[in-house]
Amino acid sequence: MSDRKWRVQLSDDGELPELIEHEAGEPLYCTQCGALNPSQARFCHKCGYSLEEQAADVAGLPALVQAKRKKAKSAERRHNAFASTLLQIVSMASLIGLGAAALVTNQSAALISVMLAWFLTEVVRQSSDKGVTVERALVGIFTVLLVTGLGVTALVMGQGSALIFLMIGWFLVEIVRANS
Repeated sequence: MSDRKWRVQLSDDGELPELIEHEAGEPLYCTQCGALNPSQARFCHKCGYSLEEQAADVAGLPALVQAKRKKAKSAERRHNAFASTLLQIVSMASLIGLGAAALVTNQSAALISVMLAWFLTEVVRQSSDKGVTVERALVGIFTVLLVTGLGVTALVMGQGSALIFLMIGWFLVEIVRANS
């Protein structure tokens, strides 16, 4: 008799695939928390969920797949392409304004913090799975305009070093917004 069993196993990217045949020796992923478990494990080492119940509950797989698809569609509906584009345009215009102010006030070293903050903020925005809603875009636009106004003021007053702290603050605000 073969050592093969039918199990629900998450794919490498964490998605629920169709029912797959499992061979002894292959690691198992818990469908509750996604933790990797040894092939002979009876319970998930992270959350304690029964891996044997996963194997037995193949009838529930279509419901799991359907729930995952419904969640993905819900996230797609929340994303607003116009709001996202508007946020990008305002961000770019603000960066151009900050850059111009830094150059006009002979504080070109401040451009480094501006560009770094913009790059890191874009990384956070793109990695967020929340999507850009109208509300998130409005808050983002307000934040960018506030940062720009304070940044230009700091540069005009000869306080280019204050801009570094302002850019760090902007980046931290974006991290909090992306995770909330």
